[in-house]
Amino acid sequence: MSAPRSTGTQPAPWLIGIDHLTQLKRDQLGLYARLRATHGDVVRLRLGPYRSHLLFHPDHIEALLTRQWAAFIRFRKLTTVIRQWNGDSLLLAEGDAWRARRRKVMPAFQTRRLPDYGQMAVQQTEQLCAELARRAENGRVTFDTDATMARLTLDIAARTLFGAEPRANGAEIERAIQTLSETAFRESTSPTTLPDWLPMAAKRRKRWAIQVMDDLVSGLVRDRIERGASGDQSDLLSTLIAEHDGDFTEVRNDVMSLLIAGHETSGALLSWLFAALATEAAWLDAVQSELAQVLSGRPPSFEDLAKLPILRATIDETLRLYPPAYTLFLRQATEPVELLDLSLRTGDLVQIIPYLTQRDPRFFDAPDQFDPARFLQPPTWPQFAYLPFGAGPRVCIGQNFGLMEACLVAATVLQRLTPMSLEAMPPPLARFSLRPDGGLPMSWQVTPLL
Repeated sequence: MSAPRSTGTQPAPWLIGIDHLTQLKRDQLGLYARLRATHGDVVRLRLGPYRSHLLFHPDHIEALLTRQWAAFIRFRKLTTVIRQWNGDSLLLAEGDAWRARRRKVMPAFQTRRLPDYGQMAVQQTEQLCAELARRAENGRVTFDTDATMARLTLDIAARTLFGAEPRANGAEIERAIQTLSETAFRESTSPTTLPDWLPMAAKRRKRWAIQVMDDLVSGLVRDRIERGASGDQSDLLSTLIAEHDGDFTEVRNDVMSLLIAGHETSGALLSWLFAALATEAAWLDAVQSELAQVLSGRPPSFEDLAKLPILRATIDETLRLYPPAYTLFLRQATEPVELLDLSLRTGDLVQIIPYLTQRDPRFFDAPDQFDPARFLQPPTWPQFAYLPFGAGPRVCIGQNFGLMEACLVAATVLQRLTPMSLEAMPPPLARFSLRPDGGLPMSWQVTPLL
């Protein structure tokens, strides 16, 4: 593997980095790409009162996420923003509190539970496909695939998290989640944060979104605790209640975190997958042929996943090119630390951007080409050049659940619907997760099951 590259230059900040903050808000991915091309694998930025370091090379990423991870916490400013609605959850906890919390949440994601979660995901997807088929005219239906996948994964979350039917106000909940995503990005990238009581449209939307989400999660958690819950039940909520000994606040905070983060990233992954297949007819044919051969028209199940390597490869390649977690949670050093040749001071920030590292021609042949074949053979890239779920001790706890959900939803949809060709991939919009900018309007052909 090639060593980290340096051009010997670093960006010169203007007004303590106000220029870079402005560019971050306007074109985050474009700014990162320009900085890497100009300055190399380590870029030092001044962002207001903070010294920030962008790390693009697998060697630095490995050192940060595995060997020196305990010397960092998640960026305080961002965690303060998210804590307004998440509370003190697994996502935001640090140190011993994080270890204790992770031990309590992990049983909800045990492998033995995945088949039940998978069955719920398939059932919900079948209902969606039936509804879309009823709306079809002359065998074709057109809809915003991104919005539809976001709503589908929200409905799946209702089943797997709460053991509940999809919420009647699902569209309102989805708008609230998107509002909180926009709020997190805006407040964490602004030099100052105005008080919430100000009579401003953005503040009203934020207050409304927090209330919608709190009403949903708190109501369902409180009702389940009052009714009594057994850890033997198949939904995540029952497990969390048992592990947290029925503590309402602890359960509520972890459920809120899992619902928002998991639903947002799963919906985005499915949107990018279907967009990619709509632009790559050969791979779409390969996936649908594999599904026909393995499933013969029956619904997919958890046990089928190992028999669908082409589908899994297309998902892995989608995660490489369009990772919903396009940048990992910003880290902040709690003490002086050495990352290979990089000396960091207490309070310094470090950022990893999988979207760019996973498109680096040093590690991936034809890096901008959608080629799932690279995942049908042993990897030729360094381990820490591909990390759509993060890596190290704080790797995404829902990784296996998310991959299973994506595979089973995609298998169910592609048996019944075929995406019509897209001329090009939609431009990405980088906010809380990576989403298609302007949505994803697509036409689909209804496919009769054999």
